[in-house]
Amino acid sequence: MTISTQRIFHGAIIHSLTLTELEVLPSALLGVDDKGIIAFLDKDVPADKVQQVITDSHKGWENVQLVTLKRGEFLCPGFIDTHTHAPQYPNLSFGQQFELLDWLTHVTFPTEAKFSDAQYARRTYEGVVQRVINTGTTTCSYYGTLHLTTKILAAVCHRKGQRAFVGKCNMDRHALPEYQEASASTSLADTKEFVNFVKRNCVSPSCSSPKANGHVNGSSHPPTSSTNLVQPILTPRFAISCTNEVLTGLSEMMKEDPDLHLQTHLAENPSEVQFARSLFPSACSYTDIYNQFGLLRNNSILAHCVHLAPDEMELIRSTKAGISHCPTSNFNLRSGASKVADMLDRGIKVSLGTDVSGGFGLGILTTLRQASIASKTIVFLKRDAVPAEKEPSPAPPSDSKYPVGYFASRHLSLETLFYLATMGGAEVCCLEDRVGNFLVGKEFDALLVQSGQKDLGEVQGEAAKEPALGDADEDIMKFVETESTFPEEVKGWNPAMFVEPDDSLEKVFEKFLFAGDDRNLGSVFVRGRVVGGARPIEALTN
Repeated sequence: MTISTQRIFHGAIIHSLTLTELEVLPSALLGVDDKGIIAFLDKDVPADKVQQVITDSHKGWENVQLVTLKRGEFLCPGFIDTHTHAPQYPNLSFGQQFELLDWLTHVTFPTEAKFSDAQYARRTYEGVVQRVINTGTTTCSYYGTLHLTTKILAAVCHRKGQRAFVGKCNMDRHALPEYQEASASTSLADTKEFVNFVKRNCVSPSCSSPKANGHVNGSSHPPTSSTNLVQPILTPRFAISCTNEVLTGLSEMMKEDPDLHLQTHLAENPSEVQFARSLFPSACSYTDIYNQFGLLRNNSILAHCVHLAPDEMELIRSTKAGISHCPTSNFNLRSGASKVADMLDRGIKVSLGTDVSGGFGLGILTTLRQASIASKTIVFLKRDAVPAEKEPSPAPPSDSKYPVGYFASRHLSLETLFYLATMGGAEVCCLEDRVGNFLVGKEFDALLVQSGQKDLGEVQGEAAKEPALGDADEDIMKFVETESTFPEEVKGWNPAMFVEPDDSLEKVFEKFLFAGDDRNLGSVFVRGRVVGGARPIEALTN
């Protein structure tokens, strides 16, 4: 018996087309084939025409499972977390009194050292991955530890069906005596063993997505060729923790395998920047350290990037590397606020990262909200600055459709924030040809959002049962003597999502982004397969 991923969905669909444009489809018909690929998207199909459209336009789909979304439900693309630390989840929401370097020494490194124990690693990673999935993260770029038990993390992601990049950290200096690799040669040998393990053992069924073999949305680089959901990623923790020999060895691995991604930290904290610069005096900047070793290219993910000079931003743009914006962590560890708007104005790829446990939010929704706050903070600081302190807006790339200073002139809009959480992450991971929105031919990585919104007619019927309110004061007291039938708090639903029956789809969507949580995620799909959610839909079996 096999579980089919082939389904047809009818109802509301929301996804990003550009940094400033959402497509909101209240009555769409979307088909997902048995490989998890989006086969068709009909944008306006009334409920009474669904069967006719399937019969007339989609031969062979007549007996496929039809999922009809209720009022207040919608599909949106899965969230993409481009920076988090799986072994740090036991420290979630702990250690906020420190800044970065002290936090690593006193909180993080001692916890990560415990992952030399395979049993502890298995127990922890099992819980971490499922929790991350249930918060709506369909693609995640994970840091493991320096141990080869990071293989367990990759294996867990593979079994649970999450799309993931998993990396074993390189750290052969400036850590703790009990948590540091013995030598550069050991670090590189273990990294090669880890990469080979993931490639050999985390193999997904063949995926024949036409988008995976071409370019969409103006993509300027070849898509990642491997169709495996779980892929290895080189992970020099940061320049401080890696000797020249390690960075050189990783560069050689990247030259040998153009599909091998890399992730690292960059310019997160002023003390970190100063320390890194002191270790590599020949580099023009912190960013130039990685550039000198050939570690900046289109599939390099640079986390934080809070303290970048204009020439460093230009270097990142020219190498087509991507940035993972981690505002929750940046605020929590008092690192600063990344100038995301300037990055976007320059044409740099930007995404969102939870950065657990520097960040205290489990999923991307928290990060999206913190990104909004960070952008508003920068806007009002710029507004209140004296004229002499105001910086000129960066020039956009020649092919940009936005005017000079477009993003820097305002806080990040809802449209832009959602793009960073979905398509932005896909671009940074070089997966924009496969996931990030619902273009036909892409893979169905999606969330079924359930707001609990009631039908207006149903609510009006309930209101008619309520006693009439008289004019006297005592009538008011009598009026509220018994519990009202509305609003009804359904057990297990998110009380922060207060959705009115007459709220528009756009309003429900915004409320979800800023008040929703995992209780509003009925089903989480990766490549068409249900991998999590609070109320997973049942699939037909063959």
